Amino acid sequence: MQEQLLLQLVNLVQNLAEDMQWMKQEIQTMKQEIGELKAIVHRHEEDIRWLKEQMKENTAMIKAIRDNQLEQRSIQDAMRHEIAHIRGEMATKQDIAYIHERLDYQLGRIARTEEELHMLKKAN
Repeated sequence: MQEQLLLQLVNLVQNLAEDMQWMKQEIQTMKQEIGELKAIVHRHEEDIRWLKEQMKENTAMIKAIRDNQLEQRSIQDAMRHEIAHIRGEMATKQDIAYIHERLDYQLGRIARTEEELHMLKKAN
């Protein structure tokens, strides 16, 4: 009976030793996998840092483009106002026709006055 108990104890110790060996292998495998995961996480962290930098650069470029567009719009608005002002100051066809009529009238008056002066000089 003692021998059986001793055999059972030996079997249990051997099983325990095998289980310990298996657990050591599993722990070693887990350590390797954890190392691989750390490497992957590190690469992802680098990628995230790079993406953040790219986002900052893109944001800065977008702000610059927006500011440039606002500046261009204000320049265009100023040009539109200038063009409208110039158009407002330009003479219309009716204004030009009126100016020509007035010039013709004034030239006619000048011609009559010169003719009268010439006649007066001849008479004296």
